[in-house]
Amino acid sequence: MAAHRSLLVLLPLLSLLLRNAAAITLSSRLIHRFSDEAKALKASRSTGDAKWLGRWPRRNSMDYYHLLANTDFQRQKMKLGTSRHQFQFLFPSEGSNTASFGNDFGWLHYTWIDIGTPNVSFLVALDTGSDLLWVPCDCLQCAPLSATHYSTLDRDLNEYSPSGSNTSKHVSCSHELCTAGPNCKAPKQPCPYTIEYFSENTSSSGLLVEDILHLVAGGNGVSNNSIQAPVIIGCGMKQSGGYLDGIAPDGLMGLGLGEVSVPSFLAKAGLIINSFSMCVDEEGSGRIFFGDQGPNTQQSTSFLPSNGNYETYIVGVEACCIGNSCLKQTSFRALVDTGTSFTFLPEEVYDKIAVEFDKRVNATITSYEGSPWKYCYNTSPQDLLKVPSVTLMFLANNSFVVHDPVFPIYDNQGVVGICLAIQPADGDIGTIGQNFMTGYRTVFDRENMKLGWSRSKCQDLGDAKSMPLTPSPKGTPPIPLPTTEQQSTPGGFAPAVAGRAPPKASAASSRPRFCLLRWLALLVLFCIVIIF
Repeated sequence: MAAHRSLLVLLPLLSLLLRNAAAITLSSRLIHRFSDEAKALKASRSTGDAKWLGRWPRRNSMDYYHLLANTDFQRQKMKLGTSRHQFQFLFPSEGSNTASFGNDFGWLHYTWIDIGTPNVSFLVALDTGSDLLWVPCDCLQCAPLSATHYSTLDRDLNEYSPSGSNTSKHVSCSHELCTAGPNCKAPKQPCPYTIEYFSENTSSSGLLVEDILHLVAGGNGVSNNSIQAPVIIGCGMKQSGGYLDGIAPDGLMGLGLGEVSVPSFLAKAGLIINSFSMCVDEEGSGRIFFGDQGPNTQQSTSFLPSNGNYETYIVGVEACCIGNSCLKQTSFRALVDTGTSFTFLPEEVYDKIAVEFDKRVNATITSYEGSPWKYCYNTSPQDLLKVPSVTLMFLANNSFVVHDPVFPIYDNQGVVGICLAIQPADGDIGTIGQNFMTGYRTVFDRENMKLGWSRSKCQDLGDAKSMPLTPSPKGTPPIPLPTTEQQSTPGGFAPAVAGRAPPKASAASSRPRFCLLRWLALLVLFCIVIIF
């Protein structure tokens, strides 16, 4: 009963306080951390050795300003996020360089990487259109790995085996990154994977394994430290399609936005900023750097979501220009994909660009029966060709200029023709392939969801000169695109189209599919026509 009476008294008081809450003002006194008051307060609370009192910075002294500036620097580092990342750059332990090995390997770009303990080397294709890193492993159906099958190699390719690595362990079906989990018979069962690619009937399948990827750290104040980064790897027991014919015979490194990609693992572990760059020069060689966000002077454009999610590197092109003439109604979306050799544009955009290009090139158009290239031209080594540039315009007047949007056709006498290195695509999404990235340092800034680019010879990246480089076996090919001789060699095939295949429901609107065998037949016929 007494408690009830107390409550009746407290309620009016509480009501009065709430009504007058706006009128209540709370205040506190601010004290500078290096003031005499702060020193006195610190001394009153100290119960241990007080020798530090003699080192208290005198106001307006050099020590005083030094301590203030040091605190400011620490706050700036926190704002910039550098304290979250251990290294400025990471690159494969075999070196940062990449290379195209020509017709032997489908004109894709490759780099050597080391996996496992003891480490084993693999020559993997670099593909921003897919996520998983896989290598041939405990093979049931793999491409030939002997150097005798490839004219550009001077050493055999390797096969991975989880049982041969002290640091490997199978990924179970209960793992959060095991997409096949619902189809597993038991949670502890090793996680199977199957990934299909855009080249028709091309796939890799096997089991997921966790192991060590060997990297080297570089950057300001870092002396090439060796880093062992845990990643998930596809133990590729069975390959099909183009992967049996010479495309990525020793594996493929997916660099996409998925959680299972190498950049995702490195960023999640706090090793680097969530970004990487690739550079390709006119001779077919280049560099890859994890953690690189590019120079401040680079141009950039934002990635676009697909179906509400950021799943692939899609950008929005506002307009296309040929030379100094910008064409109307040439906007489109495109996937930026290092796993595609050439560039594919929506058919309506392609037609407008090709017609305008044809008007401006000073050469005679020709055709080769069975060739997939519609806009080809006769030329000779003596001709002074005037080839117009192709420019992709983005928001805020950012422009991506392709100064040489053609590839040459050679015979024993030299250049006999050129072809516009663009193809029409099915659907409304195009693909910006490797040929458009030549001469650029292309940055995939996943932290800010932006694509960056700047002109580069691929030798001027920050700290590149101090980083170890591994020369490509037998050097890089002097001609970065097909010759008639190379195309007609046994086992020759069309430029590759890697990249993860979209779900069947969205295949028409995601990216074109191409039949590798049909391209093979067309290009072989193309070579026969030129030879005869």
